[in-house]
Amino acid sequence: MIKKKIFSLLACTLVTVVFAQNTRATLSKTINNLYSDIENKCGKDFKLLDEKYKEILEKSPDRNLSKADEAEYSKQFNALKHSYADCQNKNQPQKIEKLKSLLEQVESENKAVSKIKNNTSSSATQQFSPDIIRKELVNIFSGNDLFQNLDAPLKLTFTFVLDKDGIIKDIKVMGTDNEEIKLFAVLKFYSIQKVFLPEMENGVAVRKRFNQSLTFAVQ
Repeated sequence: MIKKKIFSLLACTLVTVVFAQNTRATLSKTINNLYSDIENKCGKDFKLLDEKYKEILEKSPDRNLSKADEAEYSKQFNALKHSYADCQNKNQPQKIEKLKSLLEQVESENKAVSKIKNNTSSSATQQFSPDIIRKELVNIFSGNDLFQNLDAPLKLTFTFVLDKDGIIKDIKVMGTDNEEIKLFAVLKFYSIQKVFLPEMENGVAVRKRFNQSLTFAVQ
C-alpha cells in the first residue's frame, strides 16, 4: 500500500514537472475562461431580465406570474435571443484568433520540450492505452455546448503522436470543416496532462502515431 502511494506521488510530481511553466498546465482553464467571458458579455441582458422577473415573482401574492407578465417576459426573451446571437457572431473572429494563438503556443512548446535531453518523463510508470485517451476525451467533451446543437451526428477522428518522451503531441483532427470545433477539440485534447511510458522498438524509445475516433450524436 505504501509503495503504491509512493508511485502515485511520483507520477503526480512527474506530470507537474513536465508541464510546469507550460501553456498546457492551465490550458483547460484558459479555454473555459475565454468562452465564459464571451458568454457573460453576450448573456448579461438575460441575467438582468431574469432578475427583474424574479423580483416580480417574489412580490406576487401566489408567487406566480400573471399572463400579462408571462407574455411580456417571453417577448423580451425572444428579442434578446437575436441580440445574443449578434453578440456571439461579433465575437467569433476574436475567439478564433485566440484559439489559434493558444494552439501555436502549445505546439511551439511541444517542439521545445522534444529538444530537451534526458527528459524527466523517462520516469513515467503508466503504460499508454488508447482506452485511457478515449475516456479522457469523453469526459472532456461531455455536455459541452459546441456539441449540443448539432444538425447531424458528428464523427471526429484524431491522430496524434506518443513521443519518445512519453508526451502526446502533433494532434490533428478530421471530420469537420468547422474551424472553431477543430481548434477547440485539438486544444482540449492537449489539455490532457498525462505522461506515458514511450513505445519501444529493440529497446529504444520511438515516436508512434495513433488514431482515436469519437462520435457525437444529435441531442
